[in-house]
Amino acid sequence: MTLLKKITKKAIKFILVCVCTFLFLIPKLILRILNDRVINIRFLKNMNTARIGHLCAEPDCYIKEELLGLHPKYFTIAFAPKNTVANAYLLKYWSQYIKFITNPYLCRILKRFMSYPSLEYDVQRYCVAINKTADIVKIQTLWCDCAPLLKIKSEDILRGENYLKKMGLPSGAWYVCVHSREGGYSPSDEHWHSFRNSEIESYFQAMKEIVKRGGWCIRMGDPSSRKLPAMDNVIDYAHSVYRAEWLDIYIAARCKYFLGSCSGAFGISSVFGVPVALANMAPLSVTLPHGVKDVGIPKLMRMMSSGKMLTFNEIFSSPVGNARHTEIFEREGVELLDNTPEDILDLSLEQLERVNGTIQYTEEDENLQNKFKSLMRPGHYTYGSASRIGRGFLRKYRHLL
Repeated sequence: MTLLKKITKKAIKFILVCVCTFLFLIPKLILRILNDRVINIRFLKNMNTARIGHLCAEPDCYIKEELLGLHPKYFTIAFAPKNTVANAYLLKYWSQYIKFITNPYLCRILKRFMSYPSLEYDVQRYCVAINKTADIVKIQTLWCDCAPLLKIKSEDILRGENYLKKMGLPSGAWYVCVHSREGGYSPSDEHWHSFRNSEIESYFQAMKEIVKRGGWCIRMGDPSSRKLPAMDNVIDYAHSVYRAEWLDIYIAARCKYFLGSCSGAFGISSVFGVPVALANMAPLSVTLPHGVKDVGIPKLMRMMSSGKMLTFNEIFSSPVGNARHTEIFEREGVELLDNTPEDILDLSLEQLERVNGTIQYTEEDENLQNKFKSLMRPGHYTYGSASRIGRGFLRKYRHLL
């Protein structure tokens, strides 16, 4: 009886293995035949749907590559399990270009098809480039000032304007989105990325100047962010009862420009064609934003042992120039210094002038710009970017060039 039971169990296991193999191989074979003879299919590999910056940049780069003729046109499938997506509403905008699979179980099954190299397309190289120049730079530079891929929907405009009125924004008023990275959003990996954080208070001077010039500020973020004190014409959306994924998209897509930090939050504005001004960028090699309309400024660095400020060339020539983890700065004995409120004010006003079409750069400004960019080499993260380093920042810290 015992022997019969053992034989029966083995037989059942064998049958299950055969059935599972059949169920897996037949669809895979059909998919392979379709890909070879009917339609070019690609599954996007390594797309990070859990981070808003990646969810913006990776589909954007992939689609632009196709439109620029850098890869063939495919029927594209991406996996975005609904429990791991930073903003599910953004998928509705990308779905005009890409078919998203959001059911977690279906994602798990279909991911097996990517074992065929001819069916996968790896998008990790766009943004995740360790000691390499990110491909996003080349793609956005080639795209130049062509129209953005995404345009806000009319139905979102109608309800978006209504909700902004509820939050106190007058009809027709212009506003700037403001965001400073804090550690509460993703505490599990904060030990790697804490060097990217900055204090929201250092943005207050720029915010007050925006208000003085007739604008409003909408502070972006999530409820883990520190609450803002009451400020005239400033909406702390991060703590608003109206927070919603669709409204995140609407607000960032319709602002005059996005005044941000070393965080992917600005990505929503970027994919809708809104210029960004990024402060507190680190490491130095990521300082240049990706778009031709964008401006950025980096955190400065000094040696903890001596207090000596590092020149830009010294930073670019050392491991901290491309460092992506806090421990590398600690190991090298380097302290990162947040931008001052005055630096952020200068950056914000420069972008405001650019958006308004009143910007003027002197010959000296162009020389300083070119000198900074000449220190970058292939392998630095944003090498070759068509964006700019802040005008006021380069004037103030020209001695570090």
